[in-house]
Amino acid sequence: MCICRCSLKAVSQGGFHLGHIPNCLRTLQCPDTLVVKNWLKENKDKLLSKCIDWILRDEQYISWKDGDEVCLLWIKGGAGKGKTMLSIGLVERLSLLDDASTVVTYFFCQNADYELNTLEAIIKGLILRLVNQKKELTKFLRRRWDKEKERFDEDVTSWRTLWDIFLAMLEHCQEHCQRVYVIVDALDECQDNGMAKLLMCLVRTGLDRPSKIKWLSTSRPLDCAEQELLTGPEQVLVSLELNSNHVSEAVKTYIAFKIVELDLRCRYGEHYGARYRLSLLKRLRTHICGLEDLHRDKVLTTIQDLPPGLHPLYDRILNQLSSGESADVKGCMRLLKVMMLAYRPLNMAEVGSVTGLSDECVRALVDRCASFVRMRDTDIEFVHQSARDYLAGTSGQSILDSYENHGHSEIALSCLSHLSERLKINLIDLPRPDSTRESMKRNELVASVDYAATFWVQHLEGAKRTPDTERSY
Repeated sequence: MCICRCSLKAVSQGGFHLGHIPNCLRTLQCPDTLVVKNWLKENKDKLLSKCIDWILRDEQYISWKDGDEVCLLWIKGGAGKGKTMLSIGLVERLSLLDDASTVVTYFFCQNADYELNTLEAIIKGLILRLVNQKKELTKFLRRRWDKEKERFDEDVTSWRTLWDIFLAMLEHCQEHCQRVYVIVDALDECQDNGMAKLLMCLVRTGLDRPSKIKWLSTSRPLDCAEQELLTGPEQVLVSLELNSNHVSEAVKTYIAFKIVELDLRCRYGEHYGARYRLSLLKRLRTHICGLEDLHRDKVLTTIQDLPPGLHPLYDRILNQLSSGESADVKGCMRLLKVMMLAYRPLNMAEVGSVTGLSDECVRALVDRCASFVRMRDTDIEFVHQSARDYLAGTSGQSILDSYENHGHSEIALSCLSHLSERLKINLIDLPRPDSTRESMKRNELVASVDYAATFWVQHLEGAKRTPDTERSY
């Protein structure tokens, strides 16, 4: 299941009983940022507090959090610097001030998920978190809701309309709250050409000082952010590159934590003594990889053979992956290409409709591609954004293309073939037309056709945009 398809369930957690969710809020279909945060946070609880301690003492952060003059804080850093972990930690730290005088709303962009990588998604997610904390804010939605026609009387698919609604909510909060914190993580992962205009709007909301509204955004170096942000004294920057010593300490904490986990699982100390464990720790501080599936006899030599830096490491892994049985290599390359082109994360129930591969084959291929993708419950996802970035780059693309030509056109055809084999009248044999949707959610057949039915047209459009594609449909 896509990580933000539980929005209505999450609304009930925020104070609305599931049966009493306003129709205007239900129709808006806001992505659930609480679910996304918890999903990203998985297995990191024990590390968060230690990894963010340094920024809590940073002068720029303190002036943003507690002062009246600084309205916007931009945390900038390259890949793998821990920006998302910082954002999660700060959201939860600020949320500890859980009282009527403080409101915290947040969003985590994910560039591989169409539900989490647009301006509309960002603003909708921020709106949902506000409404969960202040139910009276639904009045700003109801004002635009036509009760008779059961629809909005404005275009709520436009981010500008949503922005106006969100600003009205913020103004209300500013009148009734001591502080309003707005946190947007990974702006660079938003796949929207309007980002510069949104940042311009955001900056203009902070021109009046003092302000109770506090904006925090994180991103990699981003051209539109460089142009629009930091244009006034009310905006400050924390650079993770300039704080590399703190980031390094956070990475060391993570490595030490993982060594303890590996030691408990593989019993390095029991078989080789404490010195072996210390050698692993020293090597891992310069070379990080997944070691869970390696036999303990091979762990240290594997780390010693790894090249420095992510790009050479991925080069080596992909080249190793391309050696083996031809069918296995082509399957791996097809899986990785599909993962690159999919408009949202795929789960096992639907991946066959996109790849044309069987579930058993896909599971085996995910294991072979473990340095790039992994299984989380029933979802298949990239192990890290850097893995996706590498495959999208020149080196990764050249290797992928040399083994398997499976682009948008092949995905569109695979989706249509899958649908033609499975679609029928009364797809899930409902006993009556007004049966609840719960039976649809639990139905395996519906799950298997979900992606194909939703996105085959987008892949067809993608094929038309591909320069070297000359097909007729």
